[in-house]
Amino acid sequence: MKIVHVQSVLPQEDVVALKVKTGETSIKEAISKAVYHYLKCHTQV
Repeated sequence: MKIVHVQSVLPQEDVVALKVKTGETSIKEAISKAVYHYLKCHTQV
């Protein structure tokens, strides 16, 4: 698996809400958890 660095700009309130919803304390882990969840749930056919 190749690892790629990704950067994005998000409003602070969205980042705070994402951290709360995922239960993570770091932005990096919250975004990672959300992306993997999205890919798992929305790519199943």
